[in-house]
Amino acid sequence: MISGKGIDRRTVLKAGVAALGSSLSGISWAQGTGDTLTMGIISQQTGTFAYAGDLVLKGARLAVEERGGSILGNKINLVVRDDEGKPAVGVRRLTEAISSDKLRYFAGNFSSAVGLAELEVARQEKVLQYAAGGTEDITGSRCSPYTFQWSANAYTALRATLDYVSKTMPDKKKIYTITADYAFGQSLLRYAQVAAKELGLELVGNDNHPSGERQFTQYFTKALSTRPDLICLLTAGADAVSAVRQFHSFGVKTVQLVGPWTLEIEQMQELSPAMLNGMILGLNYYQDIDTPVNKSFVERYLKAYKTVPSYAAAYGYDSMRTLFMAMEKANSIEVETVIKTLEGMQYDSIFGPTHIDARTHQTVRPYYVVKCKAPEAMKNKFDMAAIVSQGESPQPPELNQCKRTV
Repeated sequence: MISGKGIDRRTVLKAGVAALGSSLSGISWAQGTGDTLTMGIISQQTGTFAYAGDLVLKGARLAVEERGGSILGNKINLVVRDDEGKPAVGVRRLTEAISSDKLRYFAGNFSSAVGLAELEVARQEKVLQYAAGGTEDITGSRCSPYTFQWSANAYTALRATLDYVSKTMPDKKKIYTITADYAFGQSLLRYAQVAAKELGLELVGNDNHPSGERQFTQYFTKALSTRPDLICLLTAGADAVSAVRQFHSFGVKTVQLVGPWTLEIEQMQELSPAMLNGMILGLNYYQDIDTPVNKSFVERYLKAYKTVPSYAAAYGYDSMRTLFMAMEKANSIEVETVIKTLEGMQYDSIFGPTHIDARTHQTVRPYYVVKCKAPEAMKNKFDMAAIVSQGESPQPPELNQCKRTV
C-alpha cells in the first residue's frame, strides 16, 4: 500500500505501469477498527491531460486529510485509476474498482467523453460520480440520479465571458470561433451562439479542429479574412497552448483574443507573459477567489505542494469536501442517502454560498473572468491574471434537456 505522503506523478506512472496501467494501490490515512469507505479518483495519469489526474488527486488528498482520513468513523481508502483519456478504458478501470475495491464514490474525469461513458457505469452500479468537464450533457440529456456536476454549466461560462467583453468593449461586435470538435467544444459553441444573440454580438464564422491539432495557422488566416473584432477559442489543453502561441506570431493588435474555457494555470505557464498579455479568459477557478474556504485551501495547497492550485486541484478538493459535508449532514455514507442530501443542498464552498440543483444535479456556482497581466504588472510567477468579473447566470430551464423529476 502506498502511503499518503510523498506520492508524486512519477510514482503514479510507475505504479500504473506495474499494474499494466490499471491502478494505484489505495491511499489510506486513518487507522482504526471501523469500516472502510472506498472512494476513487478516476482520471488521466497518462495521455493528453496527464497533468490533470495528479492535480485532482492532490486536491482530493487535502480534503481527506482535513478530516483525519475518516468520515463518520469509517476509514477512507482513496484509490486511483488511469483512464488514459479514453472512454473504453475509463469504463473498464471504474468497473474494476467497483468490483475489486468496492468503490462507492468517485471523481476525476477531465475528459467529457470519458465522464459520459463512466456516467452509465455509475447509473448501472449505483455509485456516485462527481464529474468535471465542460459538456452540458452531464446535467442535460444524459443526466442521471447518480451523477453530479462540479464545473459550471457551459451557458454560465459563455454568458459570463461574453458579458464582460460586451460591457468593456462595446464597439467589438464581430466574433469568429475556433472550436474543438468533440462534446466539450461543441457545448461551448452552442452557448457562444446563445449568449452572443442575447448580448447583440455577431458570430461571423467558425472552424472545428480535431483533438491533438498543432497547426492553427490555417484557422487564424481564415478567421482574420472575415475582419472580426474578437477571436474566441473554444478549445483547451495543449491544443489551446498551440493556438495562443501561433496567434501571437501573427502580431495582430486589433483583434481581441478570448478564451471562455481555454487555459488553466498550467497551460498559462507554458506561454510567456507577453503572449498572454491582455487576453481575456473564463475560468472555473482562480486562486484569488476571495472567500474564507478558498483562502484556507490555497494556503494549505501552497504549503503542501509549493505552487498555487488550479481548476483540476480545486475540483478534486471541493468535490470531495462537498461529498464529506453531505455525508455528515445525512449522518450516513450510503450512496442513496447522500444523493438525497446533495439534491438542493446549500453550503459554503470555495466559491462562497453554493447550492446544487435538485433536478439536474448541477452545482450552481460562479464562473470567473480574468484578464492576463503585462509582464511588468506581475507580482510573482503565479500572478498571471486578475479577476475582472464573475457571472452566475444559470442555464435557462428551456435549454436544459434533463428529463429527471425530483
